[in-house]
Amino acid sequence: MIAHRQRGFGAVLAVAALAATEAAAQSGPAGRAPDRVLAFPAPVGEERLDVDRGAVGAWHRIRKLATTASLLHVTAHPDDEHAGMLALASRGWGARTALLSLNRGEAGANAIGPELFDALGLIRTRELVLSGRYYGLDDLYFTTAVDYGYSKSVDEAFRSWDREAVLEDMVRVIRLNRPLVVVSRFHGSTRDGHGHHHAAGLLTPEAVAAAADPTRFPHQVSEEGLRPWRVLRTFRGGVRIGEPYDVEVDASGMSPWLGDTYQRWASRGLALQRSQTAGRVRTGGGRYLYERLAGPGGAAGATVETADSFFAGLDTTLRGLPALLAEAASPEADSLLAELDSLVGAVAAAFDFRDPERAVADLARGLGWIRAAIAALPDAPETRFHLSLKERQFEDALWAASGTTVSAELAGGPAGSGEAVLTPGQPAAIRLRIEPPESVEGAGVAARIVSRGGRSLTPSNRVALQPDGSAEPLEVRVPATPAEPYFGRGDVSENHYQVSDSADLHLPWRRPALAAELELAIGGHVMARTVPVTAPVSRLPYGSVTRTVETLPALSVSLAPGVGIVPVEAAGSGSPGEPAATPLEVRARVVANAAALSATVRLELPDGWSLISGAPGTPGAPGTVEHEFRSPGETMDAAFLIAPPAGWRGEAEIAAVARAREVDYRRGYRTIEHRDLALARPWRPARATVRSVGVARLDGVRVGYVMGVGDEVPAGIEALAATVELLDEAALAELDPAVGTGSGGEAGFHAIVVGTRAYAVREDLVEHNQRLLEYARRGGHLVVLYQTQEYVPSEMAPYPASLPRGAEEVSEEDAPVRLLQPDHPLMTVPNRLAEADFDGWIEQRGSKFFSDWDPAYTPLVETHDTGQTPQEGVWLTAPVGEGRYTYLALALHRQLPYGVPGAYRILSNVLTPRAASTPAPDGDR
Repeated sequence: MIAHRQRGFGAVLAVAALAATEAAAQSGPAGRAPDRVLAFPAPVGEERLDVDRGAVGAWHRIRKLATTASLLHVTAHPDDEHAGMLALASRGWGARTALLSLNRGEAGANAIGPELFDALGLIRTRELVLSGRYYGLDDLYFTTAVDYGYSKSVDEAFRSWDREAVLEDMVRVIRLNRPLVVVSRFHGSTRDGHGHHHAAGLLTPEAVAAAADPTRFPHQVSEEGLRPWRVLRTFRGGVRIGEPYDVEVDASGMSPWLGDTYQRWASRGLALQRSQTAGRVRTGGGRYLYERLAGPGGAAGATVETADSFFAGLDTTLRGLPALLAEAASPEADSLLAELDSLVGAVAAAFDFRDPERAVADLARGLGWIRAAIAALPDAPETRFHLSLKERQFEDALWAASGTTVSAELAGGPAGSGEAVLTPGQPAAIRLRIEPPESVEGAGVAARIVSRGGRSLTPSNRVALQPDGSAEPLEVRVPATPAEPYFGRGDVSENHYQVSDSADLHLPWRRPALAAELELAIGGHVMARTVPVTAPVSRLPYGSVTRTVETLPALSVSLAPGVGIVPVEAAGSGSPGEPAATPLEVRARVVANAAALSATVRLELPDGWSLISGAPGTPGAPGTVEHEFRSPGETMDAAFLIAPPAGWRGEAEIAAVARAREVDYRRGYRTIEHRDLALARPWRPARATVRSVGVARLDGVRVGYVMGVGDEVPAGIEALAATVELLDEAALAELDPAVGTGSGGEAGFHAIVVGTRAYAVREDLVEHNQRLLEYARRGGHLVVLYQTQEYVPSEMAPYPASLPRGAEEVSEEDAPVRLLQPDHPLMTVPNRLAEADFDGWIEQRGSKFFSDWDPAYTPLVETHDTGQTPQEGVWLTAPVGEGRYTYLALALHRQLPYGVPGAYRILSNVLTPRAASTPAPDGDR
């Protein structure tokens, strides 16, 4: 046993600083203490789960002290993970667990809102963090690859992704995290189905081998300071019942600390990825089979007996760590690590859930020993690295057992903005609070405020605590820090993100813009703690939520639509002569993040374009819009009508510029807020691309739209000059099928469109579905965009059809398309469609096709992926009484926001009254 002698506060800090300097020189993979390990985003406020608080939270942290086991689980997308395995490994075995997802799921569906592409990727990142809190993840990583949609083959995946770039990212993550075991979710064969899944399974053993080879990606060693890392074992999933396996992980066992089985607990967390699960909890399961791979990090030509753990046969005790990592331990270090194993076992055996603080003295003793062991291993860098992680876990256990919590909050709330937002140069007061205050020992507390990147904004001084644990506020001047995500791309056609700041590379998001660093003693040992600066944000009538403070520019300016169209004379449209220039409305939104701000916003137009004041055709140019912002968070919207020169064709770029305090602002964000998720703010330049599209306008056409999960189709309809009315629950309940038809009357709709996945989220739609069918029978055109299995055509469509759970899709955006009925009215009026209308599509052709249908339906097009059977269930139409019904599973909702011309031409035909009322050909009766 080694006794610890209390020193003065200054002396303790000096010793701690010296130890930190020594550790920085030798322990971390980059020559410093690990900066992206044990870096899972810290929960703030209500994000912290109850099982991670109090005595149970302390117990989970103590469980992790007894083992050096660590694993990295590799998946392709968020929600692929073996959730039950991760929960059991972390919360049951105590292993250090990390998850690497190759992408952020940008191309998935969205069951909770209209966000798609990169905005959806930000949502799914936050959902995976939320799920990871349930699993007990210690780390979460991503590569720079972007999800571009469902891929049916690994060859397609590697045509879209730079295989070597993805491999390099995976190798860097392995070298950073240095896990003992890597577990691939996927098999690495065609059985994985999705090409991204196949790629993840295929690349995982390659990355393991490359991570151990100093000649692979040598710049990671020479420039980034990483060291090669040899994974001890590699496993792959996707093993089927009845096939040989090496490890069976059974997560169906009950955890008395969770109050549930590991699998059910993990499934609860997985269900919180609501954009994909719609909140549904997956029941059952819990048995996972894995095969151990040969080769580097594999079985080295041998097999192990079937086991219930990836670590069977490995000595994952603290004393066994040096030998496990093929390093020698000094006699002093060996003795200390042996004592630590005994100590941790005794702490766990004696742990009292009624009085967790009884463990503090022994945990403090263990912390001193592990620090001494690190110092006694100057020539064992791998052991030092893993022990430095264990040191941090000891500190976490000490904090938890003592019940000590630290927070840093804006004094007086977020400066009256109603949001947790500050601007560069703004003064701010930050109040620290330590609870319970009596946990602070005589040495006191040293604290400072730092910016993102670690720059000190205040001196590191001792602070005095009030009886309630709070300290006098620390005054800072807010620095300018990057507000945008550290990753981004210029266009959705790019399949890899560009990284603007490598400090947070592979992490879910940037670290906090402002943080408090504290040093205080618990159990006689000085420990450092870094916490983000937060603020309460009102969300009445549900109380308030805690948000991490962000630093944003004084003004945000954005321009919508991101891509606009100008309908021009189309070949085959029957529009004679040169049409007049068609005005286009663009909307600039300016958000102020500072108070008392006088600002202007103006447009920058290409040569020959004009700015129109008021209604189209009204002369005069408003030029610049001025606004006095009185409070932070205030928003100003300015609509501009612009017109191209006569006869204009092609593509042009419009920009918006906001100006305040002699500074121009040309970028902006939109705030994405969903229940339980951290805020997301996708950024983009305040620019709009305008394209001329040869398409007939829909002047005078009235369309009712039943919004589903959210999309931008209504904006696309309005771009064609039609009028759109969103049909909410009340509107559907009051819809009179006899009046709401395409008669052209004031109250009538020429067409009603049911938005994407509406039947999955609109119970009122199911209730009033017969009312919509009656509308069609009385002469209207009912258009149903792609739906999921909640839509049962045999019951909800006018004629029988099948839409199975695994309905087909065509994922290749350039898949060939064949027109089956080129002379059908929907193909000719008012625009004659051609195969060229399917050029330049984004991400996919369509999804959720009918698999079989009644002869009353006429399929209009056929398309298919490479190797796929022809798919004719993508666009079907049928006469219904005096009107028409159309199922349109083409991915219009992904094409319209990006101005794909063919999508607008298809939409124009579908919504044109003549197309709905024109007598059907013989094949459409």
